[in-house]
Amino acid sequence: MEDVVDQILGHLSSPDLRMVRLVCSGWMHLVERITTHREIGRLGWGWSKGEPNLGVMQCHRERSVCTVTAMAVDELSIAAGLGSAGKIEVWNRRSLERELLLDGHKEGVYSVALGKSFVVSGGEDNVVRVWSRKNGDEIAVLEHHTYIVWSVKLWLDRLVTASYDCTVCYLKIQEAPEWSSEIEESVQGPWEWADALFLEENGEKLVVQDENVFELSVWDIKSTKIISRLEGHTDEVNSVNLRGYLVVSGGNDQTVRLWDWRTGDCLAVLEGHEGKVWSVSLDRFRVASGGRHGEARLWNLQDYEKQLVTMSDEHYEDENSNIQTDVRKCSEPVKYADSRALFYHPRSTSIASIHLDRFNLVTADGLAMVLQWDFWTSQTKTCPCTKYKTSVPDPLLI
Repeated sequence: MEDVVDQILGHLSSPDLRMVRLVCSGWMHLVERITTHREIGRLGWGWSKGEPNLGVMQCHRERSVCTVTAMAVDELSIAAGLGSAGKIEVWNRRSLERELLLDGHKEGVYSVALGKSFVVSGGEDNVVRVWSRKNGDEIAVLEHHTYIVWSVKLWLDRLVTASYDCTVCYLKIQEAPEWSSEIEESVQGPWEWADALFLEENGEKLVVQDENVFELSVWDIKSTKIISRLEGHTDEVNSVNLRGYLVVSGGNDQTVRLWDWRTGDCLAVLEGHEGKVWSVSLDRFRVASGGRHGEARLWNLQDYEKQLVTMSDEHYEDENSNIQTDVRKCSEPVKYADSRALFYHPRSTSIASIHLDRFNLVTADGLAMVLQWDFWTSQTKTCPCTKYKTSVPDPLLI
């Protein structure tokens, strides 16, 4: 029966498959089983063979360099924050058409998040702005920070925001009968938090960089204590992502590194980028990274790393607990050079934002172009990808 369902779902596009997941919990569970079966049983079918279907979304460029500095992706839409231009564009993932063009922030967008009926953004004007997904109207301006808001996250009925004023705020939000918010807690952190790179979605952890020695530290936000230190990068780190017990980071040393944040061990060094790594993203089975020269790369996780991703943080307890966790010590990181390189972005630009999910890779560059790579329904399912193996010519020089 499962093989029959697999064949039927295989004829759908990834946007259609995402719609199937939304029908009910039963269908969501079925799609989860089928996609996992393909990933494990067919050695990453779709991701390793065949040319992906490519969707191109060109955002409005107010100047020659217009970097997508912030991006949020859900089942329906892609929201792109256009750097110093301050604008926010929301695109439909199915039709690849622009749904909304939002005024954004006066001096630049640093972060965006998608809720069920609203868009949240944080920017250089020190405020959090809330917009209606229905018509693009601005419905709230939150002024609880005193400096640049670099991260906004939505978690259940909570909005978590972080600012370079070294505070993390937790707000309870309500959508009906009208949108409202109330600050439940505000945590004032030390000055080191001004160098933070990552805020966990549920607001539990921060990852901060020491720009002098390029060391990363994982902080427990509520206690304002360091959980672990991650040493290994030899140049500035530009992007961090965390899921479960696994941390992925990429930087100017042209490497992507995988860490177990409980122990601080570097598990693997992923090599192959031609230039600086500007963005990283993490899914259950793989890592995606984007960098200079329009280069995106995909890396398959090993079995132990997959376990770290799927483990729940609920199983982790601090040193005061009697509960012991199975933490494997790693003396020397493994070096990986085997990755899949994807080129479509021009060599003159960098991939500044990247998102990875079960079906698609979404990349965005410094020319305000957003690409959706569909690995569920490839253009051809029988031959290796050849179309995107080498860099395309720079359109600005043609």
